[in-house]
Amino acid sequence: MRHTHHTLTCLMPLLLAAFNSAAHAADTAALAAMAEATETTATAATTAATTPADFSYSGNWRTLLNSAQINTVGPAALTGQLQPGILTPVQTSVQSELEMKAQYKNWHTTATLHTEKSDSNSAHNTGWVNEFYGNLDLGAWQLSAGKKIIAWDVGYGFRPNDVIQQEKRRSLISQTAIGKPLASLDFFTADQALSLVWVNPAQNDAINNIEEQAIAARWYQRSGNVDWHGFARYGKHTQTSLGAAFSWVASDAIELHGSLRVQQKAAILQQTAFTGLARSAPWQWEMQNQVSQLLLGANLTTEDQHSFFVEYWYDGGARSQSDWRQWLTQNQQLLSMGQQAAWRLAAAANLAWQNNAFNASSNLRRQNLFARWSWQRDAWQTAVDVLWMPEDGGRITTFSQEWQGDRWHWQTGLRIFNGPQQAIARQLPNTHSAYVSATWAF
Repeated sequence: MRHTHHTLTCLMPLLLAAFNSAAHAADTAALAAMAEATETTATAATTAATTPADFSYSGNWRTLLNSAQINTVGPAALTGQLQPGILTPVQTSVQSELEMKAQYKNWHTTATLHTEKSDSNSAHNTGWVNEFYGNLDLGAWQLSAGKKIIAWDVGYGFRPNDVIQQEKRRSLISQTAIGKPLASLDFFTADQALSLVWVNPAQNDAINNIEEQAIAARWYQRSGNVDWHGFARYGKHTQTSLGAAFSWVASDAIELHGSLRVQQKAAILQQTAFTGLARSAPWQWEMQNQVSQLLLGANLTTEDQHSFFVEYWYDGGARSQSDWRQWLTQNQQLLSMGQQAAWRLAAAANLAWQNNAFNASSNLRRQNLFARWSWQRDAWQTAVDVLWMPEDGGRITTFSQEWQGDRWHWQTGLRIFNGPQQAIARQLPNTHSAYVSATWAF
């Protein structure tokens, strides 16, 4: 992404006007645009003869088969022991997606139709708009408004300065993210870029980091073999954060990178004080002061296409060691309460709410060490990666195999959650998950 800086006073009216004309109508307008695009393809020959560069489209169809082994420990398993049926574990699921991309002049649209069938429920159909935005090209300057994906930072397993998209990393298969409502002004040259972004402009009350209204800026400079990045963000509730990152191509085989972010405040999903059985989910967003995040990484690639990748990161926004110890103790207390028939249902519900802890942050633990080996041979790629959490010894190990053709992309793999008995990775609802995915592009 290429971005710039401008005075906020001058920019706000322009961005707000642009956003009101695009972002607020993003979902309905995008679906209408895709319907119009389908009709347009029927007369593609005439269109191509008159305006060949005005309209283009592409898409892909993806199917994912996922099979998981249900855990016998952790809050999900304990809930089932007390009151079967409160949580319905999914062992096998089949998901299919049709993703369409269309561009007409300076308007860009990506939309997805999704269907899912699992062994625990009937088919569920839904759809969403990934992106719908317009660009105004002014030479070295560019103005964008609408729903758009803007991904920043240099990390692989974790990106502290991905302050716009804030995408969770290391998904089983690659999928198009869902963009954010925003307006942006960019300036770029061959070796430098500046950006100013107004994200979630219609959100006035959301306090969590992802949905909060904020202004963010990025500076980028290429100096020889080093890429330098500077970041700043001001959120309506989380206030100021500053960050910096670099990526250095030290040789043809070695790349080093790092990222640092310091936040004045961060919204953390915290559990309210434990005083017994709660009548509603005892979780709420709270502000934590002075939060820092750090990432350091290196990549070595050999001539025969073996790649060795290692990263360490610290996430001050994740739950602390004491938070998890208290959580484990509460699980056992709730299980004991549930042995009494009068309290069994309430204790089971409270144990089910304990699973919210897994989604409190993008990382389970504050300290993480990630290592990955991959080998690219023609159309095939084999990879093994391990995420180790030294605070409790938990591990998440993934084995994967991919084949990439002209149109077809096949992926298969196995992800295992293990470690010592009290490790948080061992408390997750599944012990392992196997998957097969096929994607056809058109």
